[in-house]
Amino acid sequence: MKRTVKKPAVPLLAGVAASLLLTACGGGGGSTGESNALTQEKCDALISKAPAPTAAAAAPSSPAEPAPSASSGGGSGAPAAGGKKEITFVAGSYTSTTAAFWKDLIGKFEKANPGFKVKLQIVDWNNIDQQVATLVQTKQYPDILNQNKFSGWAANGILQPAADLVSPEVQSDFIPAFKNASVYEGVQYGLPFITSTRALFYNKDAFAKANITAPPTTWRELVDAAKKLQAAGYTGFGLPLGSEESQAEWSIWQWGNGGDWESAPGKFTINSSNNVNTLNFLNCMTNVYKVTQPNAGQTNRTDGVFRPFADGKVGMMSGASFAPALFKQWNSTVNYGVAPLPVNGDVPPFTLGVQDYLMSFKNPGNTEAVSKFLNFVYQPDNYQSFLTSQGFLPATQSASTALADNADFGPFLKLLPTARFYPATDPKFPLVQGAIQNQIGTGIAPGADAKKILDAINAAGK
Repeated sequence: MKRTVKKPAVPLLAGVAASLLLTACGGGGGSTGESNALTQEKCDALISKAPAPTAAAAAPSSPAEPAPSASSGGGSGAPAAGGKKEITFVAGSYTSTTAAFWKDLIGKFEKANPGFKVKLQIVDWNNIDQQVATLVQTKQYPDILNQNKFSGWAANGILQPAADLVSPEVQSDFIPAFKNASVYEGVQYGLPFITSTRALFYNKDAFAKANITAPPTTWRELVDAAKKLQAAGYTGFGLPLGSEESQAEWSIWQWGNGGDWESAPGKFTINSSNNVNTLNFLNCMTNVYKVTQPNAGQTNRTDGVFRPFADGKVGMMSGASFAPALFKQWNSTVNYGVAPLPVNGDVPPFTLGVQDYLMSFKNPGNTEAVSKFLNFVYQPDNYQSFLTSQGFLPATQSASTALADNADFGPFLKLLPTARFYPATDPKFPLVQGAIQNQIGTGIAPGADAKKILDAINAAGK
């Protein structure tokens, strides 16, 4: 998660990349751009006339509670002494203050634990996938990694079980939904670190100028409001389908139309008919209704949508719970509101729940030092200080309680009961995520063949 700029796509297999290239160019003997052209009539037919549900749906089911993992350290988070005392920590740069926070906390840790050292490497989210992939391929594993994926490395047997890394008290404090999404084949490997939810952000002053009295709850209302905002001189809806974090934006739209990533674990359904209709609808938003910014398929989230919204130029966007912290960092004075994400008709309400993890690779003799540092990180004061300084929601129950009345956190914490998550426990999801980040933006080019593009992306998970 992913903040200032986010995760780049992972490399695709050559065959998949070639297939996607043919799709984007209209090759492969498929339909021509002219035959795929969307019209006002076709676009209107994609939007349900049904009203949105009035009551929140129950939260989607979570993975089963993880079984206790085998633990060389007895599952106590305090393994026997005798290992190495200098460890490496690769962390993503969430904000301009991330590096300073970690340096300060590491200094406190080293003072409290004489002889132990933590070597910090902060990596921009635009580069972290590539840099970590290189470290893994060359077997230069970091002792601790902060990332938004873990299952592929767990499947390869190179991560330490979470039970070896933190105390039972820390383990029992994790919010169950996030803990359960940190499991591969019954064993927890990821430590839930920071989380976020998504909501509709809308510019209140722009709404008043465009005579819009309430935020939209359905796609039909969204299009109508976006048209009015566009006519009033704003970008109606900021749509970021560039590589930065397009898997998040895509999740919001596919779930809002009744689609999903998978029908069952390991069975990707990105090319379902619902999802084809969703991608065509986003094409309509851009090329037929003309209510998004130019080049939406190449627009990244932070600089391309969040920043223009903070500058008062965008009427609506799918915003993240950490966006208010960014607005403060940018000295924004935008007068905004937050509302549930619009859905297409009677699709149950939801929010996208996203989490990033801490994890440890199996480097010889590193467990003692890793455990000491991670338990230090999760001490309540240290952990809450990271959350409030970086603007993220907590993954622990104690921090959730402490921050419930905080104006920047409370409204988003209330969305968690309806949160839905990426299939992060599927070791093939990083390949699919990479395909989405690389290619979903091509699906809103004029004349794009949504079915072929989604077929090729779906193939990345096979």
